[in-house]
Amino acid sequence: MGKSGRNLGGKDDEPGEKHEREEGANKEREEQKPMARAPRLSHEVRQEQIIDAALELVARYGTRGATLSRIAAKVGVTTPAMYAHFRNRKEILRTAVETLFVRRIRPHLKPSDGPALERLRSIEAGHSPLLGCKDDDCSLHALFEFTAASPQEGLRDVVVKNHRLLIESIINLLRQGQAEGTVRKDIDLVQTAWMIVGRGWMENMAYVMGLSDEWNRERSLRMLDFILESVATEEGRAALARASSLDTSMPPLGLE
Repeated sequence: MGKSGRNLGGKDDEPGEKHEREEGANKEREEQKPMARAPRLSHEVRQEQIIDAALELVARYGTRGATLSRIAAKVGVTTPAMYAHFRNRKEILRTAVETLFVRRIRPHLKPSDGPALERLRSIEAGHSPLLGCKDDDCSLHALFEFTAASPQEGLRDVVVKNHRLLIESIINLLRQGQAEGTVRKDIDLVQTAWMIVGRGWMENMAYVMGLSDEWNRERSLRMLDFILESVATEEGRAALARASSLDTSMPPLGLE
């Protein structure tokens, strides 16, 4: 997302974007009356502000509602000033998708400092307490908006790429578990990774629909335990049971 200068009518314009930019420039004084002038910041800091504003607006209004004028007003800059940091609105939204996935899958990508199967349970179980937090509430709604965005927004490929990175990070943990002797060698790694991610998506969906009282943390963790138990060796099952007994924040594994 390099600096490209103001693009006031170049070939990167999207349909309707030139009109929006010109309208924003013509009505700049009127639009910006309520907002205070933002202090001069470095290029990198301003880019981060723009991305954070875009994520919040996507969560609130959807991708189509995250217009350049709204993003600029949220940040406290003029609409034309946005072009000193991003080529166009599409680049802002694509960068926002990348940023959102990095923030949400970062725990999966950290170097392992413990047994893979236990670490996988800890990471996935840690998803539940995030729901309902203000920051995650914004990122979760933005995630669903990006996923369901119209193909015309040009975001599908970046969403798919980052989702595959999430799947691959879980597959890598499962492979590590196989090397450690806690995950069976005969499992379908891709299927198992999708089952684990699917459990998280189910929990996300229940939260967004307001059904967390039915599909609650306890039921979600029990489903995670069922998945991990189904792919664990005897050694892995014993390790999961030990980890569960030491962590009072999680319900115990229902292993027989």
